[in-house]
Amino acid sequence: MTIPGLGSQPRPILAHAGLFLAGLVAGLAALALCGGAAGRTDYHPDFVRFYPAISPEASYFPTINEMTAIVRARCRREQTLVIVGGNSILLGVWQPAEEVWSAHLQELLGDHYCVVNFAMRGASPVDGGAVIAEVLRREFPHQIYIANEAPFNPLDPIGHEPYRYLFWQAYFRGELIDTAARRAAIGDLLWDEPQRRKIVDAALQALADRALHFEDLWNCLAYTTVNTVPANSLDAIPGLLRPRRTYVDEEPDAYNPAFQANRYSPTVLDAEMRIVRNVTGMYYVRTPQAEWKMPRFHQRDVAENYATAFPASLIPRTMMLVSRSSPFYRRRLTPAESVREEKGFQDAVRVWQAAGYAAMEYGRDYTDDDFGDRTHLSKTGGRKLAESVAPAVRQLAQKLGYPP
Repeated sequence: MTIPGLGSQPRPILAHAGLFLAGLVAGLAALALCGGAAGRTDYHPDFVRFYPAISPEASYFPTINEMTAIVRARCRREQTLVIVGGNSILLGVWQPAEEVWSAHLQELLGDHYCVVNFAMRGASPVDGGAVIAEVLRREFPHQIYIANEAPFNPLDPIGHEPYRYLFWQAYFRGELIDTAARRAAIGDLLWDEPQRRKIVDAALQALADRALHFEDLWNCLAYTTVNTVPANSLDAIPGLLRPRRTYVDEEPDAYNPAFQANRYSPTVLDAEMRIVRNVTGMYYVRTPQAEWKMPRFHQRDVAENYATAFPASLIPRTMMLVSRSSPFYRRRLTPAESVREEKGFQDAVRVWQAAGYAAMEYGRDYTDDDFGDRTHLSKTGGRKLAESVAPAVRQLAQKLGYPP
């Protein structure tokens, strides 16, 4: 066969196509091999937490494999794995990396436990660390998951943006427990066209990545060798290509005089007080007898939400910390508001416990200096938190029958 205009040359287009396909297959195979190796490697040898440069805040999205590799590199099978999830409070905002509360918790618990801090700014209890804890539930059966939340905040069993990507990664890889609440939440999203497209994209991406491991390869290269994705908080050109490992954890110390002067700025007092009042004010009404009561429909909704936020088999090893605000603001509540707040925090702990969780509140007896702002703890507040959480962790481990 000849191709018009090429005389009698033997099928050069088909030959070139064959070479292209062979190269494509070889490239994809190399991608899969390198990405698979990256996903099994802990390239965070000094990992403390996901500080801004290595978090979604700066367009760096830690993967399931990346996070499980961090755990495997630190935790032995005979230890009790303690994964810290939750938001910026448990991440340790206002606590320098060398004095973060989770490191102190590790010191107090000792070598029988391994504490890994996977909290992320703005994350809910079901995000981030919760997904990793569930993925590792069989590999590390002696496990406790810790998260935090304000009283009565509703939880979505499939997580929240921008951290829902971790849920989809694990979900479409078949690594999560199937629950009716998760099916219902996904079903609700499928009614919305933009959300449906997101789910389809997440499914295709997860299935492709399961075969090719491109997410793990990119993160490994971005962290260790060359960064290619810009972020507002990072260098622009020409420093754009700096690997993420060169950006250090620069979390400020709340005890630094430069920050202390503005810790409780009068310019934010009114806004912060509205938040403090709404923490419990939006859930309670006052009776004619001047008592604070939560309407029954609120009680029912909160109880049902907490009972289905996590798979039932994982609830008993989950510990929820209910976060109080700084006393600087609580002192400014009226006597009636103070009574309502006290009742709200006590009720929140009881609701969590009634749903089967270990739960405790913290911050009641903390000082102004134990906070870096309204809600985040300073290094002294972090030490107090660790000192109250450590015995609760041991008690829960004993209750679960974990080795002493």
